[in-house]
Formats: sequence, structure tokens, C-alpha cells
Amino acid sequence: PVMGETGKEEYKIQSFDIETQKLLKTALKDPSNVDLDKVANIIVDQSLKDCVFSKEAGRICYTIIQAESKQVGQSIFRRSLLNRLQQEYRDREDLRNRSLQAWICYVTFICNIFDYLKVNNMPMMALVNPVYDCLFRLAQHDSLQKEEEVDCLVLQLHRIGEQLEKMNSQRMDELFSLLRDGFLLQEGLSSLSQLLLLEIIEFRAADWKMTDAAQKYYYSEVTD
Repeated sequence: PVMGETGKEEYKIQSFDIETQKLLKTALKDPSNVDLDKVANIIVDQSLKDCVFSKEAGRICYTIIQAESKQVGQSIFRRSLLNRLQQEYRDREDLRNRSLQAWICYVTFICNIFDYLKVNNMPMMALVNPVYDCLFRLAQHDSLQKEEEVDCLVLQLHRIGEQLEKMNSQRMDELFSLLRDGFLLQEGLSSLSQLLLLEIIEFRAADWKMTDAAQKYYYSEVTD
């Protein structure tokens, strides 16, 4: 599409050194000329360090995968990316213990990839359970004590909750029963965390749509 032509240069890759920017720009346009394994690792490494980039990364990965399948009809990049996501997923508890920030970036990144990488317009089955497992981790007692983790959980559910529920509604029911228990029973939740949990519980109850009343109620609370 023509839109893509102007959009191409707008990927947020300024945070990289010049050499890496060149590599990524080539990967976006002409993937068969770069080491795609290396590109996948660079994108994941940066995503774990930089939460702003981790929100942008899905779009970059999607573009590289599209370009590669046009050019060579295969997916070296996608395979490398999924391998690396799987490796981090296996070590997710260590990651969280090592750096809460990196863990939150990881969850943001894998949810973003889930959101962007479609196969025949469907999310990738391979990502459904890992994404759920990450969200379940954010719904445990120790995570609900931390505003950053609650905030991350609610943001991801806003973005992909509806798609995720279509892929496996039973796990979504289980997740929300944890969130309701957390909201109702758990001591030590900050008032912001309580507000965020209540908001996402209502959001799902309204079929993943924000009602005007809720919008006014929650967002005036937050800005006051």
C-alpha cells in the first residue's frame, strides 16, 4: 500500500547506533541482504531495555516478515524471533527477579508481537499460551502489589484481551477470577491498582468496550 511508503522511515529506531540503524533499515526493505538472526536478537535486546521501543517492535517485526516472504518466500526472521521469545519466556522468572523493568518490557513485547503477527488474519497459536502465562504471572499476589505490573497487565488486556479470549476463553475466565479475587480480597493494593483492576473487570464485562460513563469515571479520577 502507498501508505507504507511514507510510513517506512517512521519506525522509532533513532535509539540505536548508526551501524544498527542501517542494518534495521536494510532489514525492513531488503531482508535477504542481512543476517536476520542478528536482527531478531537486536530487536529483542532493545525491547527488553526500552519499553517505548517494545511497543513499536511488533510493527517493525511484521514489516520485516512481510518483506522477507515477498522476497524469498520464507521466514528465517520469524523463526529466530520466536526462538528468542521462547528462550526469554523459559527464563521469565529470573528475568523478573533480575529486573522488573525488563520483565514488563518483555510482556509488552510478546503481547505486541501477538497483536501484529497474524497468520491468515488469525493470531499465532504458538503465542497464545505463553502470552496467557505472562498475564497470569502479573495477576499473582506479589505482582498485584506493584503498580507497574498492574498497569502493564491492564494495558495488555486493553490491547489484546478480546483477541486472546477468542483463542481460549477458559483461560480468560480463570485470569479474571484471579483479578476479581485480587481486587476484592487482597490487602495492600494501592488505590490506583484497585481502580485499574476494577476498570478492566468492567471493560471485559462490557464486551471489551469502554462505556462513556466508565471513561468519564475512571479517567477523571486519574487526572484529578
